[in-house]
Amino acid sequence: MDEEQGRITDAIRRLRERVRWRPGKDTQHLAKRIELGQLPVGTTLAEYDAIFIGAISPSTAEVVVYRWGEPVYPTVVAAVAGVRWLVMVGLDSVMETACPPEDPETDLANLRFQRLGTLEELGL
Repeated sequence: MDEEQGRITDAIRRLRERVRWRPGKDTQHLAKRIELGQLPVGTTLAEYDAIFIGAISPSTAEVVVYRWGEPVYPTVVAAVAGVRWLVMVGLDSVMETACPPEDPETDLANLRFQRLGTLEELGL
């Protein structure tokens, strides 16, 4: 495993242990998901967190890396209650976003995404 992949798997491990958002971003992201109709009105932060924790738990979840210039964002994609969710975190294990992509196949075909394997294949 190279150094970058080690940092990626460490970030995912830390996220599984403790969910961290930048100050105020948790409620901002939750409100956006509700506004877009991706979550029902009345969804709590705990329920939102549970959805993306559910996405980063199955051994079959796909791990991809999103590259935006120099920053690298570990991203896990898995179905939760029949809906495919994308969970993106920084290498510091702070949440960036969690959302169901509008068109997962097209979105993940973007050259900025690079597939690393499943959680199981990466030893997670």
